[in-house]
Amino acid sequence: MPKSLKKSYKSKASNDIYETYLSYCDNRDIDVQKTRKFHKRRKPKTHHKNFFVMFFATVLLGLYSYYICPYNYENYFKPLILNHILNSKIKFDVNDYAFYTEKYINNSYFLDRYMLVTNESNSKQLADIKIVNKMDSTKQKLLNLFKQYPGLKPSVFVWEYSTSSGFEIDADEIYPSASIIKIPIAFELIRLIDRSANTDNPIKLSDKRLYTDFFKTIGSGDLQYRQEDVYYTLDYLAGIMIANSDNSATNMILYEIGGMDSFNRAMRLLGLKVTSMGQWLADIEGQNKITAREISKILYNIDNPNYINPKYKSILKEYLGNTKNVHLIKEKLPTDVMVLHKTGNIGEMLGDSGVVYSENGKKYIVTILVKRPKNDYRAKLLIQDASLIIYNDIKNLL
Repeated sequence: MPKSLKKSYKSKASNDIYETYLSYCDNRDIDVQKTRKFHKRRKPKTHHKNFFVMFFATVLLGLYSYYICPYNYENYFKPLILNHILNSKIKFDVNDYAFYTEKYINNSYFLDRYMLVTNESNSKQLADIKIVNKMDSTKQKLLNLFKQYPGLKPSVFVWEYSTSSGFEIDADEIYPSASIIKIPIAFELIRLIDRSANTDNPIKLSDKRLYTDFFKTIGSGDLQYRQEDVYYTLDYLAGIMIANSDNSATNMILYEIGGMDSFNRAMRLLGLKVTSMGQWLADIEGQNKITAREISKILYNIDNPNYINPKYKSILKEYLGNTKNVHLIKEKLPTDVMVLHKTGNIGEMLGDSGVVYSENGKKYIVTILVKRPKNDYRAKLLIQDASLIIYNDIKNLL
């Protein structure tokens, strides 16, 4: 084959291959363009979805900024961090702020602090006992009797119901209460039960309370010798608190009414300035205080419907009528005379306080407290003799 023909053939073949390659490339470009067009057709859908995501994210961020951030700022950051930083140099005594009346006039004592508190809206002070007719002759008889007992210091308050006759001898002198403090404790328990009657969780005398080692104490009463972790009704505990002068039962009742602080506050709201507790029983040191006038006022107000519901006062009187120690006020009186009372006995003080119902229908309140040398037996004789003189004179009142 001639060389010129060979070249022509090669050139034609190369052109065919080249054209085929170009055709392939063109077709590939068409496919790429189609693919790009396909993807371009899907992109608007992706942008649409992203728009909603961004919209909701913006809304949530706005809500967080509007509601959550100010709340966190006001309630957490500002009081806990910012104010602490800004006020770090300020010296602040919380006691001066919370108990600002501690160094001034006050009418309540709570958690070892004196405070000024408002009276309860439904609280009224106990009604006073007013002596209209003074029994001066009886008072003089007692003063003469006391001269026979040197070294003893008596305090006496007497008041008769029908004639409002009575007298007093150092009735406002402060004395250790001994177990006579159980009269106002029982009084406050009955008031608590009455006040809770219309609440969601009323307290009833039939309610049971667990006796544990926490309440056990020395002194009078046999509950201290009984098995622990046993339930007793409030009625039973209040009964033996008065009848047997049980100190452990008294601590359980005292706990029920809120402890010493609540008891002391209640006495202040009732208008009693001295009657108070500084020691759970047994109070051997005599830190619990009363006066003959104030304990007589409590007895007088048992019949006051502003404080004791008539349906409960008979229960309280029943407690006082079951006192087993009858060797003071009642010892020398006729056997059929009824006495609702409570005795008290510690080394430095002996006393008895109650309501006496005489044979001829006379009814009177009598409180006799005697400070004495430790366990001086003469105090018992003084109370017995004084009680008999008072009884005979009141029985003869017109």
